[in-house]
Amino acid sequence: MYFGLILDVEDKKIKTLREQLKNKISEEDIRKIMKSYEQIGEIIILTIPKEYQELKDFIGKSFYDSFGCQTVLEKGSVSGEFRVPYYKKIIGGGFVTIHKENGILYKIDLSKVMFSSGNIAERIRMGQVSLPDEVIIDMFSGIGYFTLPLSKYGRSRVWALEKNPDSYNLLLENIHLNKLVDRVTPINTDCLDFNPDFKADRIIMGYFSDDEKFLLKALDMIKDGGVIHYHNTMPEKSEPSFKKNIEKILSNKGRTLEPLYYRKIKKYSPGVWHVVFDFKVH
Repeated sequence: MYFGLILDVEDKKIKTLREQLKNKISEEDIRKIMKSYEQIGEIIILTIPKEYQELKDFIGKSFYDSFGCQTVLEKGSVSGEFRVPYYKKIIGGGFVTIHKENGILYKIDLSKVMFSSGNIAERIRMGQVSLPDEVIIDMFSGIGYFTLPLSKYGRSRVWALEKNPDSYNLLLENIHLNKLVDRVTPINTDCLDFNPDFKADRIIMGYFSDDEKFLLKALDMIKDGGVIHYHNTMPEKSEPSFKKNIEKILSNKGRTLEPLYYRKIKKYSPGVWHVVFDFKVH
């Protein structure tokens, strides 16, 4: 009954939104706009087609009124080492919200950090891959994207490394929000400067880089038989050589890999995929 009530409320919001939009926008274009919007907590993010830029304020207010949300933003670019997003505010009160996903609370400041709804399946999967009390290093923890499900549902002990001060401060808040202080050790550091006196059972590498120094660092920190979750971007044409290049890096260090899992997570850009490759290191 409660689930049905939620669906009724959502359907009513969508119906109200369509009624407002159809006054100025064709049904075909309404479908395009509806496909591209994203909701993070109490914030709506829109991708508005070029031909409707002059109606941006109308479209933003239509979402704002229909969903009763806090803010409506227009999606922009992402830049820099820390992948800082640029969103232009159309209407509303701010960039900070708390997003609930899979029973986990993520406090986010969209003026400073990214949050990709398209990665939800991978965040859920991270809550299922580890065993209680495994020792895990999350080399690029961010606000806790993977750290939180690993520690909450896997009951693992996570060393969460994060270089960006803005992301790190949100990580601290998210650890407390989810009552995981006893399971997560956050450190505001470049992962290349982290020199633990232990070997990890599992390492998460969620940062995109073709520089092999990060994988070499992970190999220094992983125990024999440990698992690395390696994320990167991959041009479609490079797929046959993707795993071979990783095997070559391991071979140069006298290590071998045992493939465990591989998946294309989502399109990163035209002709380029965000992929994840899990492998055991021997």
